[in-house]
Amino acid sequence: MRLPMPRPRAALPPPFRPYIFSRSDLIRLLLAIERTPLVDPLTMRTFLLFIYGTGARVYEAINLRVSDINFPNKLVSLRQFERKQRRVLPITRTLRNTLDLYIQSSAAQRRDADFVFVTHDGRPLKPNTLRYNFVRMCVRARIHQEEGHRATPGMHDLRHTFAVHVLEAWVQQGKDLRQMLPALSSYLGHVILKSTELYLRLVPERFVKPLSTLQSSLKP
Repeated sequence: MRLPMPRPRAALPPPFRPYIFSRSDLIRLLLAIERTPLVDPLTMRTFLLFIYGTGARVYEAINLRVSDINFPNKLVSLRQFERKQRRVLPITRTLRNTLDLYIQSSAAQRRDADFVFVTHDGRPLKPNTLRYNFVRMCVRARIHQEEGHRATPGMHDLRHTFAVHVLEAWVQQGKDLRQMLPALSSYLGHVILKSTELYLRLVPERFVKPLSTLQSSLKP
C-alpha cells in the first residue's frame, strides 16, 4: 500500500536584503564617475544624487522634466509609471541647487527638450546605458555585494539607501519610527505600509534605546 505524501510547500521568498551604501561608499562612487560616449560625468553625478536625495525610482528620475521642478518652493513632481497621478516631494536646498546648476550647465545639449537628464545629443537617458555605467562605477570604486544575483549593487539600491539613512537619522533625533513610518511610506510612493516596514529590520540602531531602558530597569 502506497502512503500519500504531503504536498511540497512553495519555496519561501528570499529575505529582503538590498545593498545599503555607506557614506564612504557614496563618496567613492561619485569619484568613480568617468566620461562615456553618451553620458557626461555631471549628468551621471546629478542623476545619482537625485535618486539618493529623493528615494525616487530609476524610471521616475529618467522621466523627470524641467517643468516638474518647482525651484522657488523646493518641490519636484514625479510621474508614476502607466498612471496619470503624480506624487509631489519636497527636496532639500542642496538638491535644489544641484539640479539648478546642472540644468543651466546642460542647457546647450538639452536644446528644446524638457527632460532634465539627457545624453550628449539631447536625448533622454536609457536604462541600459545607465546600468552599464553604474556597474563600471561600482567596479572602479571597489563596491561589491556578497548577496544577490549580481556582483555589484544596482541603482535601485540608492533608493533603499535613502530610506535606511532617513530612518537612521530619525533614530538619532529620538523620533518614534512607528509614527514616522507612514510619512516615509507616502514619500516613497508605497501603496502598502508593509513595503516600508521592511526597512526597519535594516536599522538595528532602533533597538539601542529600548535595550538601554530595559537594562536600567533590571539593575538592582
